[in-house]
Amino acid sequence: VAAVPRRPAMAPPGSAAAGGTAVTRKIRAQYHWRCRAVGSSPKSYGAVLEPDPVLPLSLVVDDRIRQALPWFGKASYVALLSGFMMTDILLLRCLLAAGYAGLTGYHLFQLRPMRIPLVGSLLFCLVNTGMACLVFHERYFLLSSDEELIFAEHFESTMSVRDFKTLMALGEIVHAHDPHALVKKGEVADLVLILEGNAEVRFDRAHTANIERGGLAGEIGFIAGSPASAAVMATSGSRYIVWPRDGLQKVLAKEPTLKKSLELIIGRELMRKLARNTWVDEALRKELSPLQRARRFGWFQRATDTAGVSRSRSFSCVALIGE
Repeated sequence: VAAVPRRPAMAPPGSAAAGGTAVTRKIRAQYHWRCRAVGSSPKSYGAVLEPDPVLPLSLVVDDRIRQALPWFGKASYVALLSGFMMTDILLLRCLLAAGYAGLTGYHLFQLRPMRIPLVGSLLFCLVNTGMACLVFHERYFLLSSDEELIFAEHFESTMSVRDFKTLMALGEIVHAHDPHALVKKGEVADLVLILEGNAEVRFDRAHTANIERGGLAGEIGFIAGSPASAAVMATSGSRYIVWPRDGLQKVLAKEPTLKKSLELIIGRELMRKLARNTWVDEALRKELSPLQRARRFGWFQRATDTAGVSRSRSFSCVALIGE
């Protein structure tokens, strides 16, 4: 009777006879010890214990990476959980993209990564990253048809699109169906830009002036922070943008480019009013006197050349304020 050949004994997992590199033998030995600790025994080292990483094995088995990997996975799930709690769509997309990017890295550094979760996490990361970029572009760079007209007419020469979007987010467009006060005399005024129609400035019964389309109201009080020296009334059918002073000042403190652009626009407006000689000296002194207390003459003179007003007229205005 022919003897049945015996199956050759499997070499110990930690020995050189088991085959593979030193790193592979070390991984097999560790896994074999873990199986013994839980009372089980691996059946096939070739199928179960053999590492199959996506990245180089020497990188995957680095001790520092192995220690940080569990925390990296936990942080990724925290980012996903935070993202689902966000009400702002841009923050939601950013946190989801970060969370799925972390999960992609977590799967990449596994000894035997699961391909389907790896590819799925990568696809979710790419989709959310693309949507975040789209939302960011729409929010800060893409203008609506109404915003395009306002930007081209009033802000294009002095302000970037990003700063303009920031400015518009703080303001409110209002349609005046009936005459009403834009600026109240004796109160700190908000900044107002007339888009359509006009507004009437009332210094007193004897002195009045008109603010036409594209003009500003409350600019002096906005800069100086002092009560308005005149009342401004919106006419029926006019349209304007109003920016609350306190909210806009807080943003300007964090956005130096926006602040510089807005100050240039205000300076141009003052120069334009001076060039048209619509104000008599007494009315001009009443309107500009807060600047003397605020000591803000530098930007006022810098806007002279841009507005096309002579230096002598600008200096005479500053001298008038200082009287």
